[in-house]
Amino acid sequence: MNIAPEQLEQEQQYLAKTLEVIKSLIKQDDVSIQNKINVINEMKRYIWENNAMLDDVEIASGMYEVNNDVGYTNENIKKLQKLKKSLINPYFGRVDFENDGFSDSIYIGINGIVKDLDFYVFDWRSPVASLFYNYGIGPASYEAPAGIISGNVTLKRQYKINGETIERCFNSDINIDDEYLQEILSNSSSDKMTNIVNTIQREQNEIIRNIVDKYLIVQGIAGSGKTSVALHRIAYLLYKEKNLASNNVLIFSPNEIFSEYISDVLPDLGEDNVLQTTFSDFASSYIRDYKEIENFTTFIERYYRAESVDEEQFKSTKYKLSNEFKEFLDDYIEEFKNHILFHSGVIINNKEITKDKLNQLLQERYSKLPFFSRLDAISEYICDLNNISYKKYSKIVKEKLCLLLNDSLDIKKIYSNIICSNKFKINSGISQNEIFQNSKILRYEDLLPLMYLYFELNGYPNSNMIKHVIIDEAQDYSLLQFEMLKKIFDRASFTILGDIHQTVNPYYIYSNLNEINSIFNQKGRYIELSKTYRSSEEIIDFTNQILGINNVCSVRKSNSIPVTLRDVTNEQVIDQLIDDIRKMKANGMKRVAIITKNNTETIDLYESLRDQLTDLNLVDDERKKIIGNTVILPSYISKGLEFDGVIVYTDKNHLYQEKDKYLFYVVCTRAQHSLTIYNQKKLVLERKK
Repeated sequence: MNIAPEQLEQEQQYLAKTLEVIKSLIKQDDVSIQNKINVINEMKRYIWENNAMLDDVEIASGMYEVNNDVGYTNENIKKLQKLKKSLINPYFGRVDFENDGFSDSIYIGINGIVKDLDFYVFDWRSPVASLFYNYGIGPASYEAPAGIISGNVTLKRQYKINGETIERCFNSDINIDDEYLQEILSNSSSDKMTNIVNTIQREQNEIIRNIVDKYLIVQGIAGSGKTSVALHRIAYLLYKEKNLASNNVLIFSPNEIFSEYISDVLPDLGEDNVLQTTFSDFASSYIRDYKEIENFTTFIERYYRAESVDEEQFKSTKYKLSNEFKEFLDDYIEEFKNHILFHSGVIINNKEITKDKLNQLLQERYSKLPFFSRLDAISEYICDLNNISYKKYSKIVKEKLCLLLNDSLDIKKIYSNIICSNKFKINSGISQNEIFQNSKILRYEDLLPLMYLYFELNGYPNSNMIKHVIIDEAQDYSLLQFEMLKKIFDRASFTILGDIHQTVNPYYIYSNLNEINSIFNQKGRYIELSKTYRSSEEIIDFTNQILGINNVCSVRKSNSIPVTLRDVTNEQVIDQLIDDIRKMKANGMKRVAIITKNNTETIDLYESLRDQLTDLNLVDDERKKIIGNTVILPSYISKGLEFDGVIVYTDKNHLYQEKDKYLFYVVCTRAQHSLTIYNQKKLVLERKK
C-alpha cells in the first residue's frame, strides 16, 4: 500500500461507515419487502374469499393492484440482492474532484449506495464516475444532465476490498494503475467471463458510454476486451436509457457455448441477462421447411475437415456468399416481379374478375407491397367484392389465385432456378450447372440467399421490441446478413464487434470492418482497439508471426514462458500430452485446454486420454458448457474463450496449412500465460522467414 498509515486508518473508517449504511438499508428493505408481501397475500385472500360478492370491475381492479405490488416487490428484491453483494466489495475506486472552490471525495462501485440523499458510493455508470476512467491528476470534466462540469482531479485512489478488510489501497494517476492491472491479468482464468468494471481503460470507456452514435463498429484484436466492452455497454445503456429494458436488447453470439460463457457478466453488474441467439437459430424461426439448419460452426468445419479442397464446390460456395451474388439476386427478384402475371381470370360466386383486372391489381394498385403480400391484398379485394368473409375464405381464394399465375411462388423452387441457371454457372466459374440439393438439412451457404429471397418477396418482419442489437464476431457475417438484420431491426441501434485477423470463413473476407458501414449509409462510427490484455508478450510475438502482423500491443508483461513447439510421433502423443498438462498445472496454470483442429480429432483424442486424465472434459456442439479446469475442444468453437494454458494439437497428417492460418491464429490467441504447439514447426518456420 502506498498511502500513509493515518490515511489508511481514515479509509478503514469510511469503509466501516459505508458497510453500516449498507446493513441499515438491507434491514430497511427487508422489512419493506415483507410488509409488501403481506399486503399482496392479504389482497389475494380477500379477492378469493369475496369473489362471489365482487363484480368484474372490482376483481380486475384488485388484481391490477396486486400485479403492480408484485412488480414493485420484485424490483425491491433485486435492489436488496445488489446491496447484499455490496457488503463484500462496496467500492473499488475514489476520485477527489475540486470545482468552484469545493472538493468532493467520490467513491465508485458496481452499485450506488445512497441514504437520505447522502451518496456514499456512486454507481460506476454515473456521469461523475467517468472522471475515474478518463483522467489522472489535473484538469478534468464530465458531462452531467446540467451540462459540462469542469474542475481538477486532486486524488485518484484504488482499492481491493474483501468484506470489512481493505486488502490493497494505493494512489494512481493517468490510467487504472498498471501494477494493479497486471495483478488482475495475472489471475487465473475462469470458466465464465467476469466483469472488468474496476479496470476499464479509457479507450474502452469511450465505447461503453457512447450514446451519440446509433451505430458503432469496433475492430478489436484478440484479447482487446471487445466482448467485455459490449456487455458493459449494455449495462450502461440499461442504466442510462429510461425506456430500455433487458428484453429490448438482443445479442447475436457465435455459438451457444460462448453464450453460456458470457452469461454471468450482466448479473454481476446488477442487470438481468438480455436476449441471446445465434444467426442460425434466428433464421430457423423464419425458414421452417427444413428439419435442421446448418450453423456457422458446422459449415466452417466442413471446409477444414476436408483432406483437400473441391475447387468446384469452393467456387460455388464462395459465389453464394459474395456481394456479387446479392446483386444477382436483386436483379433476378426485379425480373421475377415484372415477369409473373395471371394467365387467366377467376370466377368467384359467379362473378368474374378478368385477367387484366387481376394483373392491374398485382402490378399497379398493390405494387408498393412486398410481392407475396399483394396476393393477400387481392384476396381481400375479391372477398370484399363478393361480400364474403376474408377471415374465413381468404386462404381458399389465395390458393386459387396462385394456380392462375404463370410461375411458381415456392421460394425453394425460385432459388433452385437461380443456382441451376447458366448465369450462375458462368458468374461462379463452375464448369457444370449446379443442382439444388433439396434435403432435410439446409446448408449454411444456401441459407443466406434463401432467407434473403424469403424476406424480399414476403416482406421483412417488424421487430420493434428490440431497441439495441449486439453482433459479436462480425467478421463471420456477410454484408447480406447485416442488410437483412438492419431491415428487420430498422429502429434499433447496433454495436458491432469483430476482428479481421480472426476470420475463419475462407469464402468471405473483409479487408476492413468499416466496410460494414455501407449498410448504415456511412452513419456509423468506426473504432479500433489495438491493445490486448489476454496473452503474454511471448505468445503475442508468436501469433504476430502467423499472420505477418506487428500492430498488436500486449499490455500483459512478459512471464518468461516461451512458446513451446513439439514434434511428436503418434506413439509419443498421449504420454507427452499428459506430461505437458501436468507441468502446466504445476506451474500455476489453473485452466488448461487442448484445442484440436477439428471435431473428429477432439473426440478421438478425448477417448485416448479420458482414462488417464480423469478430470478431462469434452466440449463440442452437443455439450453447451465448459465444465472443469481441463478441457478438450475443436478449434471452431474456441473463439472468444480464453485459458491459462493452451495446447494446440494436430497430428502429422492434418497440419495447419497456409489456407488455415487465420484459424491457427485464433486457436493460439486463446492462451493467456502458456502455449504449446504440436507438430506445427513447418508453418511457423516458413512464416518467420
